[in-house]
Amino acid sequence: MSAGRLIFRRSRTGACLWGLAALCLALGLVLHEPARADAPTTMGLTGLLNMPSGRMAPDGTLFLGYSHNKPYDTGYAVLQAMPWLQLSGRYTSIRGTQALSADYGTLKDKSAGIKLRLMPEGGLGQAWMPEIAIGYEDVHGTQLFKSQFVAATKRLNFPGVGQVDATLGYGRQRIDGLFGGARFKLDALPSWALVAEYDATRYQRDPSAAITGLDGRRTGQWGVGLEYTLGPLTLQASRQGDRNAFNAYFTFPLDARYWTAKTAESGPFAGGAWASAAARPSARMWAEDRSYRQNLLSALHAEGLREVRLAWRDGVLAISASSSRYQSPSRGVGRVVRLALAYAPWETRELQVTWTDRGVAGLTWSFFDIPVLERYLAGTASRSALQNAVTVSYADPRGISAAARANDLDATLDALALERGGGLQQNFSLGRWAVETPGRTSFEIGPSFRAIVNDPSGAFKYDAGIYAQANLNLTHGFWFTGGVRQSIWENVSDIRQESNSTLHHVRSDLAKYRQASRFKVEQLLINKLWQPAPRVYLRASTGLYEEMFGGVGGQALYLTPGGRWAFDLSVDWVRQRNYKGTGFMSYSTVTALAAAHYRLPWFDGVTATVRAGRFLAGDVGARFEIQRRFKSGIQVGLWYTRTNGDDITSPGSPGHPYYDKGVFMRIPLGTMASADTSANAFFSLSPWNRDVGQMVQSPMDLYDFVHNGWLYDATDGDGLRGFADLPQEDTP
Repeated sequence: MSAGRLIFRRSRTGACLWGLAALCLALGLVLHEPARADAPTTMGLTGLLNMPSGRMAPDGTLFLGYSHNKPYDTGYAVLQAMPWLQLSGRYTSIRGTQALSADYGTLKDKSAGIKLRLMPEGGLGQAWMPEIAIGYEDVHGTQLFKSQFVAATKRLNFPGVGQVDATLGYGRQRIDGLFGGARFKLDALPSWALVAEYDATRYQRDPSAAITGLDGRRTGQWGVGLEYTLGPLTLQASRQGDRNAFNAYFTFPLDARYWTAKTAESGPFAGGAWASAAARPSARMWAEDRSYRQNLLSALHAEGLREVRLAWRDGVLAISASSSRYQSPSRGVGRVVRLALAYAPWETRELQVTWTDRGVAGLTWSFFDIPVLERYLAGTASRSALQNAVTVSYADPRGISAAARANDLDATLDALALERGGGLQQNFSLGRWAVETPGRTSFEIGPSFRAIVNDPSGAFKYDAGIYAQANLNLTHGFWFTGGVRQSIWENVSDIRQESNSTLHHVRSDLAKYRQASRFKVEQLLINKLWQPAPRVYLRASTGLYEEMFGGVGGQALYLTPGGRWAFDLSVDWVRQRNYKGTGFMSYSTVTALAAAHYRLPWFDGVTATVRAGRFLAGDVGARFEIQRRFKSGIQVGLWYTRTNGDDITSPGSPGHPYYDKGVFMRIPLGTMASADTSANAFFSLSPWNRDVGQMVQSPMDLYDFVHNGWLYDATDGDGLRGFADLPQEDTP
């Protein structure tokens, strides 16, 4: 059983697949045309029609596509994970065949591919040198379509006419022998391309070749195709031997910081202005007249900033704030700075802004050269000048100055200012409605979608519904979270095959949970957060963690001074909830996982994680994760788990137990929206729904909380991404 989950969320909350479908359509209108490169083939990795090439795509490029090449219908994803590494995954249906289970329809196959660059074009200082790559298609599992190949591609430019990318390669297994071809592009028709290919596929070796007629298709046929690109969408139609084929895909530039301009963002002053002409007070006026700080507080809340504290002492204005409105904290800090400089006493010589989340202090931006800061916001100072006028450091929960240790706000006296600032903030996007108070108490409601792929009772099982979640700021770091979900359209409950896992069924009885009740209280818990010292974070939790488990536990996280290493320990005593969600079953266990996270210095945005200890089914081992965060903020990763669980149920066997593995992706929606937002989508997919190597859903994983909340922002270039919203702003 293959399990997948798609969650659109803000914090940990679920929402919908519909938004993703709408997103793909909308991107065609808002994205600029990405850099042109070789297209994915009908089988995935970039190349010609069916044959791979030696060419890599631009770093961070993601292709999502569908191809039809009789008898194959294939959905695929191709990621240029590093400049020299390309990965692909595909799901192929074979027309004219019948799977072992009547409910399953045609035969279907999952496979993955990899391509490595050996030599860039023009390598070794030789202009004639082609780009050379080796690759392996269908590297794991049944390997019904496995091939190994080497290919070389050289670009020939004809000034004033166009260019030709010529490919020559050799393969073994399914690709059998020499292959090659070329892609032609004319300068006068930049959206079009013509592709010719010599196909060396040995179709006779394909599964069910006698049934589908592939046994009569000879190896070594020429094909020709025509491509048309409109923005991120490319369509390819081809004639290959005696058949027509079709390939369509979207191109997503993950390494582009923003996919669309922030045209819906406006300045924080009246009429959307980015500066204020009002006179600033003196220090004496500030001290004697509360209206100045009340006006500042009102303006900060109107801008969507929350949990605000501020104080002015001896020329230092210290402000702490948080917000769910910004993808990058540095953009929120920029708004704080603009507003602070409009209301602060003119004697202010230093401005300290601490970014917080749920009462936890993350980073402090200290601006110690106010004239340079003011000139930069006005667009008359360089980015390098600003870099020399600010330090970004881990926040000290006790405060780094007398101003930071004080708070000049009074809840009663400033209530009117909060009211003028808008009080409740509402947001509606992608079918999700949310409301938030000045203290970060929030409520949201929206659609949700979950899926299971490759269950024996059907290739695609879905569960669509609606969710509602509340997060209440209780007091002094205590937070209450409650969430419910109602399934509306689903066929997961149609699964009748009992799980044959030899481990305790901690995940593989999903169908029984859906059959028992479509309405579930999924979360009902209290979290307590502490920050005893800089770079040290603690969490304690109790209640219903998720649909299947509740309990009590905690986590401790430590960051090294440079932030490259992080270590955490999580321990949870959990008990399994019954299928209806109204009580508990007898199974209980203690999970204990120690984790080390390391941001690799050699590869941009790559973090490696190892988690070791006792997992949910009582098995002991380690889970290995590696992920890359691209400049857009999108994170793509994979995991692989080895434990002593000895899961020998299919696809495992006594000699080769099954080990849990999968891929995941987190997508910040602010990257592609015209207005900033911290909302994100999360997707994970594992090839089989098994019980080995499983973890309880954390009430709030501290490393994700810190890393995605502010740590990456501080290490992304100079820590000032989107700071001033200047059109000419350089965001390294």
